[in-house]
Amino acid sequence: MNCRGHETRQRIVRDFEVQPKAHIKLLANQQKHSDAGATIEDEYYVFIAESKIDGKKEVIQCGMGAARDFLELINHKGLPLFNPLVGNSHVNNRQEHYNRGSGNFQPEEWNKTAKQLYNAIMWLIILWDAKPDTPLFDFKDEVIKYKTYEPFDIKIKRVNTTIKNGSQGKTLTEMINGYRADNDIRDEICNFDLLKNKIRDMKDQQGNTMESYF
Repeated sequence: MNCRGHETRQRIVRDFEVQPKAHIKLLANQQKHSDAGATIEDEYYVFIAESKIDGKKEVIQCGMGAARDFLELINHKGLPLFNPLVGNSHVNNRQEHYNRGSGNFQPEEWNKTAKQLYNAIMWLIILWDAKPDTPLFDFKDEVIKYKTYEPFDIKIKRVNTTIKNGSQGKTLTEMINGYRADNDIRDEICNFDLLKNKIRDMKDQQGNTMESYF
């Protein structure tokens, strides 16, 4: 959806319910087209815009200038930057601001398994250029909603199955490793040991030990 210019963004917010869905740092040599008219080479936002008239949903992808304008227009504090790269570590400590609220908002501590599952889903969104109307974004929102709790096995299993079905036989770790030559990737953001152990303790419908694709 074209969002070039402040007046255009004002009109969008008037006619649509706009919600931020992801805030992502691009890997080296990645570029994205901004719906505000430029080429994005650093970090970007993905918004979903739902028409107040007919409920039709559209995707907005934009750089930080337009994103900050949208966030101000909808009175949203913003989402944490998912930054898989070493450097600018302070941005990785931004707290979740999924809930609008007062300055008394207290961040909640992530469950360690939930954090690994969140990281895995965010990696898939980056690597597959997933859109907000796909299941990965629903998975992400559920993990964030219950981030202080150990994820149910079924939620870990469905992400594992998603990787299996979409990766042409590669694990998520193998896909990430393909980008290491050009990117200084943070090891802790691609450590899925807890998820791998969980999967290996599960059984498939035939009672066989499951294979991890994390």
